Amino acid sequence: MADHGFPITRSLVKVLAIGIIRESGRSNTTRVNLEKGPSDMWWSRFKARHPALTMRTADSLDRARVHGATPEAIEGFFSIYEALYIQHDLKNKPHLIFNCDETGFGDKPRSREKVLCQTGRKHIYQQQQTTRQHITVLCCVSAAGESIPPFIIFPGCLPSTAYRLDGPPNALYGIQQKGYMDGELFLKWLHHFIRYAPEERPIILIMDQHETHVSKEVIVLCRDNKIEILCLPAHTTHVLQPLDVAVFNPLKTAFSKMASRMGLVRGDIVVGKKQFSPLLKHVYPTAVTAENVKAGFRKAGIFPLSREAVDTTQVVRILPSAEGTDATPATSSPTPSSTPTTPPAIATPSSTPTTASATPSSASTTSASTSAPLTGTNISATPSATPAPCPTCKWVTPKNYLVAAGIIPESLTNVLMSPALEKQDKVRRRLPLPARVITSDEYFNLVAQKEAEEKENEDKKKKRKEDMAKKKEERRQAQEERRQVQQAKRQRKQAPPPAEHL
Repeated sequence: MADHGFPITRSLVKVLAIGIIRESGRSNTTRVNLEKGPSDMWWSRFKARHPALTMRTADSLDRARVHGATPEAIEGFFSIYEALYIQHDLKNKPHLIFNCDETGFGDKPRSREKVLCQTGRKHIYQQQQTTRQHITVLCCVSAAGESIPPFIIFPGCLPSTAYRLDGPPNALYGIQQKGYMDGELFLKWLHHFIRYAPEERPIILIMDQHETHVSKEVIVLCRDNKIEILCLPAHTTHVLQPLDVAVFNPLKTAFSKMASRMGLVRGDIVVGKKQFSPLLKHVYPTAVTAENVKAGFRKAGIFPLSREAVDTTQVVRILPSAEGTDATPATSSPTPSSTPTTPPAIATPSSTPTTASATPSSASTTSASTSAPLTGTNISATPSATPAPCPTCKWVTPKNYLVAAGIIPESLTNVLMSPALEKQDKVRRRLPLPARVITSDEYFNLVAQKEAEEKENEDKKKKRKEDMAKKKEERRQAQEERRQVQQAKRQRKQAPPPAEHL
């Protein structure tokens, strides 16, 4: 379950243990209190029997990253990168491999240092020293540990002229309405990058596929300056991007710590646009170090080139109901868009993966051994009381033990319905973009063709608007002519008759 991104807690393990006891027919012979559940002593012995299991605090992972950071996507990236790596002979040229990305400041502080307080206090608060204004910093580093001067983007306008932009040396500054990156600013930074990058060519620039990074102007400028842009697969930056792996977190942590310490000296200070640049200048060299940068490239497997260096624990295995990779052939097919011939097991965070053919009799056979590990094949999700079959497909939905135990309300049982039973024709999931070299001739031709189509569509749209405006004007003129004719008729009727001459 942890491999699938749905780790279970201590209380859920005890609930599932009770389910195993009941389904295996040991309810009358067990010494476990089935009402209160296994004791703490049982939990201690359970951990002793399974030394490979440990308790950890889970990190939150976005659903898009779960479906984007797949082994196939990572392998596709390394296949393309290895071809460039060999083609340009980059084995001994780490100074020609760069990675760039943006990170935002102004969110909740990252500092998690423990503080002192009086014994017995239930709550201890720390005043936030940063504003909610979103300020973007674009960093660019090389595999040799070197760093390009950062690009700082302020929201709305630059700080007041009474304050100097005393940021990191040779830093670039820009403004955007909300403080985010856009296509024009990225093109401006690209000229900045070319100015400080090594004169030796070609250069490999690795970045994500955000829409602000991919445009015809960017591709043309990079092709003219012999810069190969390799885009990472969508939603894989937490695994494959060196800046995300080893640089951004220390940078934000150091920034938050220093902002908090500044509040100890002057309690009324709030770090905003005016104080941001000097503070970043102080913490930037302490976080964006050659050691951290090289560690990021090494852990991402980019330099030295090594597929095995990637942390595979960050790659979540897709559940059988979504991908069908771990289910039996009779239960599901390997394609995510196909519908299984037999309804698979319920795949939810609160249940373990089981096969559709699991029955109480089979569960009692597989779960009889107390020394077996807690896996999906050893636990049956079918309780003693069989629910009513579905009126449409006549399939009996197995009732989850967590629902029977009261951990999940009975009113939320419909949430546990298998995705395979839903209407697939209404589900249109956008496939994550794979890794690609956007400076290649093939992609450049695609971009040119796409822009030509967009221009053609814009011309058609403009022509339709002009035709509609022309027709509207013609209708208005026709109505005006009819109105004038009707008005002339009314005036003739209302005019007095001419006087007769005597």
